[in-house]
Parts: sequence; structure tokens; C-alpha cells
Amino acid sequence: MEKIITFIIPAYNSEHCLGRCLDSFIVNGTAFPEEEILIINDGSTDGTAVVAEEYIKRFPEAYHLINKENGGHGSAINVGSMAAAGKYFKVIDADDWVLSENLGSFIEALKQCGSDVVLTPFHQVDCRTGKRSVWKMYCESYGRPVTMKDIVKDWKAYNCCLTLHGITYRTEFYRKHRHELPEKIFYEDQEYAAVPCCHASEICPLDIFLYQYSVGSSSQSMSEENRLARQSHVVQVTKDLLRYRRTNRDISEEAGEYLYKKTEVLALSHYVVTCLLQKQKRLGRKNARNYHDMILKAVPEWGRRMEKKYRVYLFLNYIHMPYKIYQKLLNWRIYSILRGSHRIEKEPV
Repeated sequence: MEKIITFIIPAYNSEHCLGRCLDSFIVNGTAFPEEEILIINDGSTDGTAVVAEEYIKRFPEAYHLINKENGGHGSAINVGSMAAAGKYFKVIDADDWVLSENLGSFIEALKQCGSDVVLTPFHQVDCRTGKRSVWKMYCESYGRPVTMKDIVKDWKAYNCCLTLHGITYRTEFYRKHRHELPEKIFYEDQEYAAVPCCHASEICPLDIFLYQYSVGSSSQSMSEENRLARQSHVVQVTKDLLRYRRTNRDISEEAGEYLYKKTEVLALSHYVVTCLLQKQKRLGRKNARNYHDMILKAVPEWGRRMEKKYRVYLFLNYIHMPYKIYQKLLNWRIYSILRGSHRIEKEPV
């Protein structure tokens, strides 16, 4: 039977959590014949491959394993996207899972869909408390394709789901506009969500919750400690996006605007870390300034558009704004006083 959806599971030393992820694709004791679960064992040194083999024995038509040398999350997606047999593919990290009860509806929707990109809402689940937060779109209707022009025009309605957790790519489209993700680097999912998505002619929003994104682990890239330690990775991903924009001058206006918005989200995250989380305030300002100068030099228009927001974060650095207070300001929206009618976008998940 034709595979409608391939779920790509990048897995590195995931023996402790992979079973929960793989279980979520089984409904009423069986796997859907239209789904393919492709486990990319990224050079694990634990029993990750052994866990995968157990599912392959039970459901050989659905589960498949690719063993490769360690190359990082982006490398696993690169391999999986080329091996996927499904009409569409979606990446699910090994420590996350899907809502099993919604799988059937999701597959049926994909059967009828021809859009380049499909967006679905997701839950962010605190692994310490089990509390779920909703990340969804606020569009006029679901199941009806929109254009990239619609997306950038009504950015706040869609941007929460324009992430790895919300995006499903049509496989043929992804391969046509293939963008090799960097290896052994964090935050490469920002590139994955930017390219090739910016080239999409049709994007279809669905009101089907699927991805369950586990947060709260100290090992995750979005923990405060890791955000500080891995700022060089943010710089590298930003350079990649800037380079892509410079070398693709002929893309449509709306594609260029989408790339800008995705890069801006990454930049704001960097300013938060350098200006607020960095304890050495002078060093933080220096790093933020170097980063902003890099953007100005590479794509001057983008740098000029980010200037006001960059200045706001410098101001918060000068007054030694505590990060926890900053978070409260975001929630209370008092920050709008600092910036007039301009809004600081929510940080990326």
C-alpha cells in the first residue's frame, strides 16, 4: 500500500524514551498501513537500535531502521528526508510522541491534500509536571490552503506552528528545494522551518493536534544553561540563513519576507541570551553588537529592520533587567510601553 506519511525519528542514545515515541504510532494494537516510521539511529552507543528492532519485528511493514555514524539532529533529518517513502513526512524527536487518537484523522486529511506544507497545532508538555500548553494557529478556516503571501500578511495567526513541531512537508516538494541541514549543531531546526518552507505555493492549516513536545529537561537546547553555552550555534544558523538569502535574490517578495521573519525570531532569541541571561553585562553587549553588525553587513535591510528591537535589548542590558522580570513583562505586555506600537515577538520554542 502507498505510504501517505513518513515519520522520521532522529534518535541518539534514546533507549530510555524511544519506546514511548514508537508506541504512539500504534492504535488498537496495530500500525496504520499508510504510515512509515523511519528510525534514524545517529551513532547511538546505548540500546537505541535494539529498541527499534523490537518494533520492526512486530510491524515490519511500518517500522524501519537506518543506522549511521553520529552527525547530529540535522544529519539525521538529511538522511531521513531522502529515504522517506511517504507522500508527506514529519519529524518527531525520539523524546517526543504523537497523539495516537488523532493519527487516523491526520492521515485521512493528508490523503486529500496536495499542499507543499501542512501545519498542525501541538502541545508543549512539561516532563516534570505533565502540564500541557497549547500552540495553535488562529486562522479564519482550517483545511483550506493559504499562500505564503497570506502567511506573512497575518503572521501572528500562523507563526506558532511554523516550527519543526508544526510543519509537515510534502516529500517531493522538500526534495525539490532541498536545503542540507548543518551537522553536529543545535538550533538547525530553525533552518528546517525556514527552508524550503519559504518556497511553498500552498500551505494547508489543519485543526488536528498531533505533536507532543516534551520540555523541562536540563539536557534540552532551550534550557537557560544550554542557551548560554550554545550561542555560537545560533550565530552559525543565522549565518546560514543570511547566506541563503544573499544567494537566492530571485525568490519572491513573500518568500524573502518569510525568511526575514524566521531570522528575526532567531535574532531576538540571541539578544535575550546575550543581553539578559549573560551575567557579564559588558560581554553580553559586545556579543549582541557583533551579532547585529554581522546581520547589517550580510543583509543591510534586515539589520536596519531589527535595529529598534536590538536597541531595546541593549537598554534592558544597561539597566540590568533580570530575566524573570523580563518574562513577566512579556506576559503583562508592559514591554509595549518601552517600544511604543512595536512588538517584541515571542521567543521560539
